[in-house]
Amino acid sequence: MDIITSIGYVIGAFIIGSIVCLWLPGIEKKSEARVQQRLGPQLTSPGVYTTLKFFFKQGLKPSAILPRVYNALPIVTLIVVAAIYLILLPQVMVAWGPFASLVALVGLLKVEEVLYLFMCSFSQSLLSKNMPFPDQIKGAKHVGAKQSFFEQISANRSLKLISYGSLPFYIALFIPAIMAGSINLLDIVKYQMVCGPVVLSLPGIIGTIVFFVGFLIVLNSNPFAYMEGHSDVIQGPLMEYMSKSRAVYTMAHAFLIFVGGCVYSTLFLGVPPAFSVSIIVPIICSIILTMAAAVTSAFAPLFTNREFYPTVIATSVISVIAVIVAFL
Repeated sequence: MDIITSIGYVIGAFIIGSIVCLWLPGIEKKSEARVQQRLGPQLTSPGVYTTLKFFFKQGLKPSAILPRVYNALPIVTLIVVAAIYLILLPQVMVAWGPFASLVALVGLLKVEEVLYLFMCSFSQSLLSKNMPFPDQIKGAKHVGAKQSFFEQISANRSLKLISYGSLPFYIALFIPAIMAGSINLLDIVKYQMVCGPVVLSLPGIIGTIVFFVGFLIVLNSNPFAYMEGHSDVIQGPLMEYMSKSRAVYTMAHAFLIFVGGCVYSTLFLGVPPAFSVSIIVPIICSIILTMAAAVTSAFAPLFTNREFYPTVIATSVISVIAVIVAFL
């Protein structure tokens, strides 16, 4: 395949991915509503219409440290997620060789997580402003008491998710690499073309369960919605995003869900996203992942530290067992 054709295939895969990802938020909200026995929004509302609506909204200066940097973070996030998708494409795997490896994939996912930490740290919304007069109601903070911005709580929570919350997810990603004997994505795909999908093995089944739990943590989805938990007011650090920045953030989050399905399809089924009929497999994986996350969100309560730590420890132990079995 010549370079012009390869570039055409990559562009085609990106066009398909961009179209599909905007429908995933609608599928998620619709599935969650069905579980809760209500109609829910239209499939196009949370993804397609929301993005278009925010693009035409008036933009205002956000209340944040370094407002321009704060507004640029969703664009950087979208670029990082696009880079993750790029190294999963077969043409890029062949052209880049060792650079399209599991290490690059994990590194980019970590960068994407750190960007959310920056969003939390920079935002200083109206929710955190001091009252113009001393709050003297019973139980309120006394005059002169140290006050922190509301978003700092989200920043601390985000740091927990980055440092150890998503650990089982990353351990699960290395199970296919151990079975294939290589961290190159192309070698992992070739191994599964010969020996069958990793998901059909015991380590693959365990890894699939851990992957799903860990991806909920990476997405900051219920019951691990620490950063923008429902118990908080509105969306915390994301509340200051408006107009085009908000639209780009919506696109980046939707694209991340789709890319999550592509990562699973590549590592556990041996079918990377490509500009061909086979791209239906990653698309189905992303839809199943979205619906499973919606059902979990509908049934599960928001975890506190009391539930969060045991869940992370248990899934980490299970993923380590899967790694040991994969070695055997």
